[in-house]
Amino acid sequence: MKKASIKLLLASSALLFANSVSADTTICYKKDWTSPSTIEKTKLDGGVCKGELSLLDMKKNGWKLKDIKITSSDEGLNYQYVLTTDDIIKVDNNAALKIQNQKPLSFKEIKTSIKNVNNKTATVDIGNLRVGQSGIVLKKYEDGQKLIVSNAYVTKTSENSSEIKFIPFMDLKQNAIPTSNANPKNGDTLILNYMYDKSLLIAPSQDAFQVARGKFRLNTFLHSDIFAANLKSQREPLPSKSTIQDFAIEQNLGTIFVVIKNKAYVVDSKTFAILDFYTLAYNYLDTEKMPFYTRISGIEEAPFEGIIKSITELSFLKDIFGDDERSEEEILLEGEMKKDEIVNKNDMYNDYYKSILGLK
Repeated sequence: MKKASIKLLLASSALLFANSVSADTTICYKKDWTSPSTIEKTKLDGGVCKGELSLLDMKKNGWKLKDIKITSSDEGLNYQYVLTTDDIIKVDNNAALKIQNQKPLSFKEIKTSIKNVNNKTATVDIGNLRVGQSGIVLKKYEDGQKLIVSNAYVTKTSENSSEIKFIPFMDLKQNAIPTSNANPKNGDTLILNYMYDKSLLIAPSQDAFQVARGKFRLNTFLHSDIFAANLKSQREPLPSKSTIQDFAIEQNLGTIFVVIKNKAYVVDSKTFAILDFYTLAYNYLDTEKMPFYTRISGIEEAPFEGIIKSITELSFLKDIFGDDERSEEEILLEGEMKKDEIVNKNDMYNDYYKSILGLK
């Protein structure tokens, strides 16, 4: 590629990045951290945090965690948080685990009518659901035709009823096809647990992978090799929360199973809420594989060699990151994992996915 073309490409990419980091979005980070259990209370660098605020402080100030990226370093893990003040799906997985329903999660679809519909919410006459449990809203016309008009997820639940919130249906997004402007109305049908029996399985070892698939025989699992191949094509050695979520939605998978130590956590692909967890009988002390068990090897990061000089000429990046004393290339390349760093490390796998799920 010619030098001028490289500069144009980098300028375009950087401008897109600049536009995405608005006044309501910031990026905070912590490098070489060796105590994952304390990361949320630790003062973060960069962005609005500026070495003075922790993730918990940011949440108290109204910021919401949009995404998290974690990479390995020689001394520990590098954490990068994307925080926003915009309205996003927010579920406390730690609180959810403490109030788990005694009745196991059902992966079967549940159909019910919605009522008390306003602009963003409605209620259903079903109680004892999981906060974060999602589904689709289906409108039926007089001629018998049906149309999906929205996604929805549970925000509150009691013994006899639950409140749901509407979010856009993006599963079959296609820019070349016109979309409907129909909105949910009283009497429309909510189908909870939509595609819950179609799942992605992230496990630390072949043993854990096989045990999990055997325990949930009624679920159809997309093999992790396909997800690993996607990461390889995207040159992303470690999947972020949004990468996992986007892949599951693109593949029309309703749930994501994440095995951490001897537990399998069932996660809703739309809300990233933990719906339930199950104990697995396997030797979890065996060597675990990063980023997860797969037969795909050599997931390498995107190459930047030869274009660093062009990056350094984009001086406006300092306006985005404030008084950060690092060079632009250090900012943009921070935390990328080298291919020889993707090794079997038991603690790294567990710490990584606990952080991705927001578990302490």
